[in-house]
Amino acid sequence: MSSPPAPAATAASPYQHALDRGFPKLRFEPLLEREFQRFHSRVNLPRVRWSAWLAFALYGAFVVLDVLTLPRDVSRWTAPIRLFAIMPPFLWVIVATYRDAWQPRMQGPITVAAAMAGLGTVVLIAIGLQRGHPLPYEGILLVAMFIYLLASLGWWRALAVNVATLVALIGAELAWQSDPQARLYQVVFMLAANVVGATGAYFLEHSTRSVFLVQRLLNERASHDGLTGLANRVALDEHVSRAWRQAVRERASIAIAMVDVDHFKRYNDRYGHAEGDVALQAVAGVVGAQARRPLDLAARYGGEEFMLVWYRPADGELDALGERLRAEIEALRIPHADTDGGVLTASVGIACVVATPAGSPQRLMEAADAALYAAKQAGRNGVHVDAAPVAAMAPVVAS
Repeated sequence: MSSPPAPAATAASPYQHALDRGFPKLRFEPLLEREFQRFHSRVNLPRVRWSAWLAFALYGAFVVLDVLTLPRDVSRWTAPIRLFAIMPPFLWVIVATYRDAWQPRMQGPITVAAAMAGLGTVVLIAIGLQRGHPLPYEGILLVAMFIYLLASLGWWRALAVNVATLVALIGAELAWQSDPQARLYQVVFMLAANVVGATGAYFLEHSTRSVFLVQRLLNERASHDGLTGLANRVALDEHVSRAWRQAVRERASIAIAMVDVDHFKRYNDRYGHAEGDVALQAVAGVVGAQARRPLDLAARYGGEEFMLVWYRPADGELDALGERLRAEIEALRIPHADTDGGVLTASVGIACVVATPAGSPQRLMEAADAALYAAKQAGRNGVHVDAAPVAAMAPVVAS
């Protein structure tokens, strides 16, 4: 017999796809990239906070050092630049790490702070050169390494800030450095710091992205059925419970459809379990396609049984939804010689209620199971929508 086409339900995970495809440019597809940025911000929040505190404290210490050790005509410029231009952005980052609303968008404040640190330090160097009192160049190297490795900036942002700092430094050296040898060494050292820092930061972010994908892939596999790609029982129970609580708050309706492949034991006995698995995958593709809205869910309930959760279905649409589901499974035209029609079919039972605190999702699932039993008793390959009240819950529709 010919195998049915592979269903959408078993399509490759976006995390697996990204791992297989690779990400040498340190970018994912837009939706996955946004998810990674939220993950990155959350995971690196403590590091960002303490790095900002460290930078703030060090620049504060340098303010004191400038006042105590530099000539007055130099310190009267360098100290205010550190105090009023470089330190405030780091204070902004610190405050932002304690604000829930800002935490997912930390890359903006960090970029500003990093740019002010890099360009501000170049200005300090230029002031020292102008006044014949060169400042130690190790400071700009430390800033470059800080931006690459401690600031938790995305690699492209860190590279852009450091390249801008390098260009500014070269300009300052050409304008005010009178010693050509010193100028050469200082520029070469800054270039070397950027090469080392950028390389280390690249592999650090690549590793972070790999960890993110692997973690998400493991979580996905833990909550999905391995054969069909639909949600598994654990994910189903969690989703139903969560959707029920929301429906109670919103006084909304929830419908559950139980789907059972007809005479599936006979199918396995005749065609074998390998073909049975392929058939279940095809059915799963149809079932999964019926979960279209954000709070809808399609799951493999067990064996040849599937469950659909529909959140806030429209009045009177359940009969049509159930019939479409039944018809599309039959339309797969999977041969099944041990049925009257000669193709694989399924029975569908549906129950729907307005969620109330007095009710429970377990009762709704029991009602859907009873509706499925009624559909099978009526001859299979049919749909039954429960018209009876579920204990302490008013039904929304009747068949």
